[in-house]
Amino acid sequence: MTKPDAVIVGAGIAGLSCAVRLAEAGLAVSVFEASEVPGGRARSWSDPVMGDSVDIGPHILLNKYANMCALLERLGTADQVLWQTEELLTVFDRGRSMHFKVGGLPAPLHFVRNLPRILPSVPLHHLLSNTRLAWQTLRSTGPELMKLDAITGREHLRRCGVSDFFIDWFWAAAAMAVLAVPVERCSAASLMRLLGQALGHNDIAFGMPKVGLSDLYAWPAIEFIRRHGGDVRLGSGVTGFLRGQGRVTGIRLGDGTEVEAPAVVLAVPPTAIAPLLPADHALARTARLFQPSPYISCYLWFDRPITDARFWARPWCPEGYNTDFYNLSNIRPATRGGALIASNIIWSGRVEALSDEAIIEATRREITDFAPQAQHAQLLSASVHRIPMAIPAAFPGTETARPQTAVEQGLWLAGDWVDTALPYCMESATRAGALAAEGVLAERGLYRRLALPPPRPGGLGRWLRSGQEGEDF
Repeated sequence: MTKPDAVIVGAGIAGLSCAVRLAEAGLAVSVFEASEVPGGRARSWSDPVMGDSVDIGPHILLNKYANMCALLERLGTADQVLWQTEELLTVFDRGRSMHFKVGGLPAPLHFVRNLPRILPSVPLHHLLSNTRLAWQTLRSTGPELMKLDAITGREHLRRCGVSDFFIDWFWAAAAMAVLAVPVERCSAASLMRLLGQALGHNDIAFGMPKVGLSDLYAWPAIEFIRRHGGDVRLGSGVTGFLRGQGRVTGIRLGDGTEVEAPAVVLAVPPTAIAPLLPADHALARTARLFQPSPYISCYLWFDRPITDARFWARPWCPEGYNTDFYNLSNIRPATRGGALIASNIIWSGRVEALSDEAIIEATRREITDFAPQAQHAQLLSASVHRIPMAIPAAFPGTETARPQTAVEQGLWLAGDWVDTALPYCMESATRAGALAAEGVLAERGLYRRLALPPPRPGGLGRWLRSGQEGEDF
C-alpha cells in the first residue's frame, strides 16, 4: 500500500470532515472504516420493505452549525436541507399546540413574543422563577459556566430559584432533547451553555435533511476525498497503532496489514477507544468517563396524509415515549404511502425491554394525540431502530473531561466528544474534524485556520460580559 500523508480511523462525520479538509489541502489521505457503510452514528439506508431512505434516527441541524454548513457547501449538498424559518418549533402539550417563533426584539427579549402561547400552560410566576437563572447565565463566560460541571442541572436550577413546575415542564424536556439525559442527571455546565446560546440569538432556525444522512454528507464526502486523490476503505477495521521513535507511525488492520503514515487521526466514539490503546494510556482513561446515551427511533408509514406539520415535540414526562416527531412526507420530495412519520425515544433504557410491536403501538398513540386523522389511517409498515449510542451522556464531570484533539506525537483525536466548546452534536463532530486537520497540517508547517468558531452569543449578554476575562461559551 502506498504510504499516505495521513490516516483517518473512522468514516463518521468527524473522520470525513477531517479527511475532506486534508484532501483539499493537498495531502494524500486514507480513511479506514470498520463498518461496510459510512456515516457512523449519522447514516441512512433504504428501508427493506418500503424502499424509502431512512436514517438511523432523524437528525436536525441548526443554522448556527457553521462548520457543518460549510462542509455541505464544499460537498455541494447545502441545498438539500429544508430550513424551517416560518417558526422555530411546535410543542404539543396536553391537547394544545404551541407554535414558538424567534426574531423581533433583540436577544434575549426575543422570547417575549411567545408569552401569549406559553401562559395558558404555565402560570406567570413559574416563568418569572427563571429570572435569576437567566441573569446569572447572561453575565457568565464559558470558563465560569464550566465551574458548574460538578453538579446536576436540577440542582443548579433549584439553587437559582427555578420552580419545580417549570423544571419539569421545560428544563426536563430541554435536557432530554439536546443532552439526551434527564435533567436530574445532566451536567449543569452543559445545560447552562445551552441556555446562554438560546438567550444570545434571536435568529435560530432548524433544518431538516431532504435526503438521507448518508446522501447528505457521507457518500458525497467519500466522492470528494477520492476525487482529490484520497482513499476510503469500508469494512477495514483498525486494531492498533504502529509506534517508533516515541510517536505513532501508522495503524494495524484486522487482517494484519500495517499502514505507515506520519499522521493518524482517531475519529471514533469514546466507547471504541479502549481496544486500540493500552489500558493505562491517558486517552483510554479519559474515554472510560464517557458513557453512551441510547435511543430508539421509529418509522411509521400511513396510507394517507395525517397532518401538514413538518416537525413537532412533546414535553418530557417519565410516562411518555417519544420526544420529537418528523413528518418526512412534508420534508423529503418522495416517500411511499400518504405519510411517513419518524420519531425518537431518548434515554431509551426505560423502554428497552418492550417489544417492537409495543413501541410501535405507543408511538402511534402519541402521533394520533397530535394528528387525530392518524386514527383513521391504515398503518402500511413500521420499523424500530434500537441505537446503543446517540451521543455521549452529558453527566456531571464530563464537560471538563472532554479531551483536546492533540493526543501525542503523530496521533490526533476527532469526534463530537472532543473539547469543541459545543454540545455533543453533528456540529461538534464536524468542528473536531477541522481542528484535527489543523493540527496535522501545522505539524507539516502548514498553518491554516480550518475550524470556524462556535456561535458567539450577542444582545444583552455580550454587553454584560464585555471587559470580562474568558471566552464566550
